Amino acid sequence: MRIVSQGSDRGGVYNEDALGASGDAVWLLDGATSLGPSRLEGISDAAWFAHTVSHNLEAKTGSIRDRLSAAIGEARTVYEASGPLPEEPWAMPSAGAAMVRRDGDELELGVLGDVKVWLIAANGAVTALSGGEVLEALDAAALEQLVALRAEQGPIGLKAARLQLDPLLRENRAKMNTEGGYWVLSLDDACLDGMEVTRVPAAQARYVLMATDGFYDLWGAYGVPFTEVFEGLISGRGEALTQALRDIERADPEGLRYPRFKPHDDASWVLIEI
Repeated sequence: MRIVSQGSDRGGVYNEDALGASGDAVWLLDGATSLGPSRLEGISDAAWFAHTVSHNLEAKTGSIRDRLSAAIGEARTVYEASGPLPEEPWAMPSAGAAMVRRDGDELELGVLGDVKVWLIAANGAVTALSGGEVLEALDAAALEQLVALRAEQGPIGLKAARLQLDPLLRENRAKMNTEGGYWVLSLDDACLDGMEVTRVPAAQARYVLMATDGFYDLWGAYGVPFTEVFEGLISGRGEALTQALRDIERADPEGLRYPRFKPHDDASWVLIEI
């Protein structure tokens, strides 16, 4: 496997996305922005979790499950050195995750949460791997509430809207890693029970694209064709695509045209040639 293009542009004070590679594996993590104060000094819980797990993965071998289990176990040891795990379910550090591993003539692919993976065949056919549908539905319903608030109260700003929506967002976050809820990476390796793992012949994919929602909003929310983005990444225009993404968001800073919970999200991607 060869990384053709990669990048990560922070959307706020901290970059809560993390990407990495080691030997036969490449991964991308999207820390879930904390819904309360961080208990770590100088960094958000989400950024700490994503970057710590990414660093830990660099020395891991074995299956995707084995690697992630070991990496989050080490992170949990560090976290618990400063106190117990949070009592409130919504306060648990968590992250979306995607990982691809070359295993002989096969690819092993794991997906948790809303980091997405696309397989692009030699003939250009695109296959999106499943995963994150429940979380996406919860987010979509919360955005509908944002739109409803504005219909009732006028075009209130994102900060004011978030204050009113925080109880709903915490209620949704508390559904992580529960039956009937959604599955994401967390400090409890029971989270891996919900990971979508796919194995495909390596010959079926010429490229694998992994992206966080802050980047795939380009085609998922803002209407830029996927083929245009893919061709841009192939030709080395990742930074230009990120700039185009930010230009769209800066033109709509309060999310009135494109409803969202913050002006900018961290935007990250990794494109791999098999």
